[in-house]
Order: sequence, then C-alpha cells, then structure tokens
Amino acid sequence: MVVNKNTRINEILNTYPEAMKFFNEKQMSCGSCFAVKFDTLESGALMHGMEVTTLIGQLEQFLQALPTRVASTQHK
Repeated sequence: MVVNKNTRINEILNTYPEAMKFFNEKQMSCGSCFAVKFDTLESGALMHGMEVTTLIGQLEQFLQALPTRVASTQHK
C-alpha cells in the first residue's frame, strides 16, 4: 500500500488495523470519528495541527516496525 497525503485514514486502518495504536498515541481519535471514512492523512494532520510529511514519516516508521506480515510502505 502506498501511503501519502491523499491516502484515506480508513484505508490505512483497514489494511493495517494495528495503526489504530499509532493514531491513538498521536491523540487522533480515528476509531471513533465519523470523518475517518473520507478524511485523508493530510486533512487529519491539518485538523490536529500536525505537519503532514512528519506524520507520514512517523506512520511509515510505525508500519515498518510491525511484524513481517505487513508489507513495506512506499512514500510519494
């Protein structure tokens, strides 16, 4: 899965359910937010006062640290 600023948060959570921990640690309540179905990483970052490229980098590090079942991500 390619993770970039246009990736919908819901797509990430569907592909990597473990990412809920990442978003919770960032105090992004993605699990209980109705907007998760259509919000992108960029809009989520802006809504929470974060820099999107930093958020993507941190998310990629988190995903790469998951067990080998998770394929490597690509950043565009």
